[in-house]
Amino acid sequence: MKRKGPEIFFFILYFLFAPLPVSPPLHGLVLCSSSKAGPPPYSSAKGKNETLSARIYVITLNSVGMDTGSLPGGGIYSSSAAVSKILGQALEQPLKIVYLSDLYQWLKSNALPIKKPSELLPGDIVISPSSRDVQGHVGIVGEKISEKPDFSIYSNSLDSCLFLKNWTLSRWREYFEKDLKLDVFYFRVFKPFSQQTLMQYEKKPTASLPSVSSFFRLRDSSPHSSSQSNTETGQVP
Repeated sequence: MKRKGPEIFFFILYFLFAPLPVSPPLHGLVLCSSSKAGPPPYSSAKGKNETLSARIYVITLNSVGMDTGSLPGGGIYSSSAAVSKILGQALEQPLKIVYLSDLYQWLKSNALPIKKPSELLPGDIVISPSSRDVQGHVGIVGEKISEKPDFSIYSNSLDSCLFLKNWTLSRWREYFEKDLKLDVFYFRVFKPFSQQTLMQYEKKPTASLPSVSSFFRLRDSSPHSSSQSNTETGQVP
């Protein structure tokens, strides 16, 4: 009984002054917070562009079957109006460009030029501006279908006045570049536009558009013209 006092005293001193155990370092461990982390911020222009292209591509898929006859151009000259409408939805700002040459100018100011087809992403833009006598066309690059590389392309169909998956990149280049002698350019949209830019392009008389008669003559004489009249190939503009 007499030894209990000192034992209790030393027991208390031990717990008061003994060193606390140190936890091992958390190498390679990630601590979770209670709230969900949001998407990473845009760290570079490239990341932003790729994200916007993906958004354009998703809206493009949701726009398949869109009636282009109700758009400016009446379904015949509506390739620019259809593509600009999708771009406006992706940018969350209204965009209505009727004339193909105006859309080409807009792309040169608001998109990055893509030099090689191998660098294309779904949601990028392919455009063949009109010449003096031949109406061009514009479309949106879709999924990769071969390692050539080759891609599906979504655009307005002149035959049905619907927005469809109606070209491939290889056939686009063969037809517009080789047969119609038009240039082929690729763009990746990278920034929104100002309201002033919209006003510059919104109203253009369709009467000034180039004739598609030369297009029809070349299409009818083309050896693959029969395949281009269906919804898998589409027509201009």
